[in-house]
Amino acid sequence: MINNLTFGFNNISQVLSIFLGLIVLVLAFYMIISGNHPSELISWSLSILGLSFILCLLALIFGSLFCILKLKKSNVRFSKFWFETGLQFSNGISTLALTFTLLGISLGIGELSISKLDISSINQTIGKLTNKFSMAFFTSVIGLPLSSIFRAILIIIFERINIQKTDFLLENRIINRSTK
Repeated sequence: MINNLTFGFNNISQVLSIFLGLIVLVLAFYMIISGNHPSELISWSLSILGLSFILCLLALIFGSLFCILKLKKSNVRFSKFWFETGLQFSNGISTLALTFTLLGISLGIGELSISKLDISSINQTIGKLTNKFSMAFFTSVIGLPLSSIFRAILIIIFERINIQKTDFLLENRIINRSTK
């Protein structure tokens, strides 16, 4: 019981280290490329994407990383479980991105429908509309590639495990290689 608990905490601490390290790398990359302080990226993210999207995305990224780590460490018996679980987390990222895209478009259209369109308020209405639409499209721009990256990593690791399993079975003559 204690060994299982220790093993679980060890995995979580490893994933947390990778997760926080990736965040630091993203912030450092942003600083190098833009020359701005990382707090500007954080405030931009909160204003455009929203706290709920960011928290859900970070939770799904953490889950995907956890499944990748478990898949790399798992034996053949549990590899399919961690592969499938990781795919669900990755699919959750793309689902989240598309859901927030539709939400942003809906909020923008809703803002447009309740706004009074006249010459004095058109600039303010367009500003609100573009703010909602930017949230809509940035969630997809961020979420869909992230989801694809995690899916690709999971598939590559899982296939490597399957190749190793097949090679082991062939080397030990547990299965026959047929060329039919």
